Amino acid sequence: MINKNKSRAFTIFELLVVLAIIGVFTVIAYPNISNWIADRNVKKEAYEVITYLKERKSEVQTGQYGMLQVVMNWRVHTLKMTNEDFFKEYKDISTNSSYKTNRTCGHQKPNSFRSDASLNLELGSGNPDSNVNVYPSTSHPSPRNASVICITKDSSIRYDNNWPKNVNEKDEATGKWVDYFLLCSKTNSTMQSCKTGAKFDHMYKITWDRFVNIKLYKYNKNKNEWLKIDG
Repeated sequence: MINKNKSRAFTIFELLVVLAIIGVFTVIAYPNISNWIADRNVKKEAYEVITYLKERKSEVQTGQYGMLQVVMNWRVHTLKMTNEDFFKEYKDISTNSSYKTNRTCGHQKPNSFRSDASLNLELGSGNPDSNVNVYPSTSHPSPRNASVICITKDSSIRYDNNWPKNVNEKDEATGKWVDYFLLCSKTNSTMQSCKTGAKFDHMYKITWDRFVNIKLYKYNKNKNEWLKIDG
């Protein structure tokens, strides 16, 4: 008597067909998965920078420091000024300086700024584990820039923009000038090619005004435009 429930093994031909189908799906899906991963990695580092800036702003607003200076570069780093030093530099009637008169700060100036290496955020060429190239950056061949932010409680102190010079543009919504920081994926850009005017996939732009109001944009290559996604 024949057992009708007897199982039948796959033939080599059937296995090859299954493997071929899996291979086709893999070829189709791989570019999409790779692009998604590359974009996610750049977006993640962009939000790390935004979080970093918001934390520094909060430290000033809560009175921990009189002023903080954040330098946006391949290494995002912070210089601190105590409340006492801030008073001496900008409010004490017995002192006088161009920074006090003009209500400005320079790069690492006045001299009462103190660096804090524990707050360094390594990006781009400064960190082999980073997934991004950045601009502006002093590791960029030309122009060798960085962006500097001076953060005070009342936003009364502006960066003098002598050197390094911040890169800026007009905010279409407000018509006011804002500074910006670009992040490009290392998968499709180089330290030299990540710059103003670049047109890559997986490219993000952080902008801020003198009050450190932050916006995040993503570049849409198909539409050749920046789309605001946060802020």
